[in-house]
Amino acid sequence: MYVNRIELSFDAGHRLLDYPGKCAAPHGHTYRAEVFVAARELDALGLALDFAALKRRMKAWVDEYWDHAFLLNDRDTALVGALGALPESKLYLFRGVNPSAEAMAQQLFEVARRQFGDLVRSVRIWESPGQYAEFVPDGTLLPCALQEEALP
Repeated sequence: MYVNRIELSFDAGHRLLDYPGKCAAPHGHTYRAEVFVAARELDALGLALDFAALKRRMKAWVDEYWDHAFLLNDRDTALVGALGALPESKLYLFRGVNPSAEAMAQQLFEVARRQFGDLVRSVRIWESPGQYAEFVPDGTLLPCALQEEALP
């Protein structure tokens, strides 16, 4: 099994609606996103998947929807209304869920799967240098490093 990984970084703001701590306040992060793909065989060029194509298409989506945007729960009517009133603001709404690193990882995974199919294995969203959330669908092989960590 060949596992490839690309990394993107972007800046975005968010808040966690009804959270009982500091993250209830609007704030921002410099996020890192990692997209993992895997293939059993290499193509005629010796590639599992062209890094350039994967990065270009994922970066285009992130740049259009998330970079320098405010990521919000669509139930956050106060902030959606306030930021929506600013013509220069860019909003991305999560349906019925807070824009946590976990929800972001799942959303970006779904975007990657629509573009690259079953080659996509997982997506990580780093909210800070010391913590990330990863979305791995049930029944999918984990990236090799994670498989080793899972061993007893």
